[in-house]
Amino acid sequence: LDLIDTEYGFKTKLSANPIIAGGFEKQTDDNSNGTDEGDTTSENSTSPKISMKTTKLFSNGLFLQSEISIKEEDLFDLEKLSEGPDSTFSATKNLYPILPITPEQEKYFTFNNLRKARENLIWQQEYKKIEFLESYFNLLRLQEKLTLAEINFKYAQDDLNKIIKKIKIGEAGERQEIEARIALKKAEINFLQAQNTFLQQKNRWYLNLGLPEKTEVPLVEDSPFLKEIVKWVDSLEFNFKEEEFTELAVENYYKIKNNLLDQDSAQKEVEWNLTKNKPQVDLYGVYSSKDNTWGVGIELSYDIFDGGKQKIEDEGYQVKLENLKDDYLQIVSEVKLELYDLTNQQEINNLNLEEKLMSWEKAKLEEESYQMQLKQGLISDSEFQYKMLEWQESEINLKSAKDEILINKLRLAHFLGFRK
Repeated sequence: LDLIDTEYGFKTKLSANPIIAGGFEKQTDDNSNGTDEGDTTSENSTSPKISMKTTKLFSNGLFLQSEISIKEEDLFDLEKLSEGPDSTFSATKNLYPILPITPEQEKYFTFNNLRKARENLIWQQEYKKIEFLESYFNLLRLQEKLTLAEINFKYAQDDLNKIIKKIKIGEAGERQEIEARIALKKAEINFLQAQNTFLQQKNRWYLNLGLPEKTEVPLVEDSPFLKEIVKWVDSLEFNFKEEEFTELAVENYYKIKNNLLDQDSAQKEVEWNLTKNKPQVDLYGVYSSKDNTWGVGIELSYDIFDGGKQKIEDEGYQVKLENLKDDYLQIVSEVKLELYDLTNQQEINNLNLEEKLMSWEKAKLEEESYQMQLKQGLISDSEFQYKMLEWQESEINLKSAKDEILINKLRLAHFLGFRK
């Protein structure tokens, strides 16, 4: 926009056209603004001169031009020099058709493009926030599972050490040792796999965040930030009819907003291209200091035939607009499909939560039962410890199910235009 606004600044150009061999003067086209400046004297086109031209364009189409010039032959004539240089001032304004000038058209399109960029940025920022939370929750659960795998590995090591001691006193045999070593190897593999998965996910997360390798981000579940997010998500209620869901999604989806902006720009191109082919009416005025004369007038012009250029341009802009309208319908269909997937996934996640909740409740009942059996000496401490790990894993699975509901609900809220 700042670059376009430079078109409205004062512009000054200094030029000199000396005589070339043979008395022929090189002709140049200084009319870069599309305004017919005209010649005040016939000598301007045949006599070498030095001139300084200043122009000013206004957003309403008014074009002002001032030119000061002196002929080369007058540079050595004291009488001519005392009279001062020749100066002319002209003003031109389009009266019909009413059409924004080129810089204003460019500004209109640029403004729409900036709005598109802003919509993209807002959407991607929210999307990245959800991805961040999803990765954060995933790392929390992987960290908890890694802790369980490490504890399980230590339990297996302790069991093997106990078996070896029993073998020394004749209370266990080779078979028990082999079984203990197999269990230890499995526990070690599970631990290493859990460790590798956690580190891979953490390093990828750090990479996506652009964090240095040695940076360590504490993974804390009860942080105020997460509590605030969870509280806000829990407060969201999507009690809408199917038509209302679709209407909200279509209204807030950034691709649809951008398509409508593109349609608006394309519609303007169609209208402006049709308008510029109408008869042109320009009002102009000129003042010359050489003979102290001035004049005003109206110029009429119309392209009777342009070789079919206008028709081709009109058809091109119209096709562009129709394609954008087709794209709009396609995006709406994609929105409906995405909305259907999100709402269905929410139902699946709710069912998954119910199953994980029942498994966790079952684990709590088993824990009470096993505690009684442990007190009665019906099971060993080692058996109880391993069961504790299973119960803790069911609790992690329950948390993961809640995480999935929260993340999917955030995606749905994002899709419907809800912002925290």
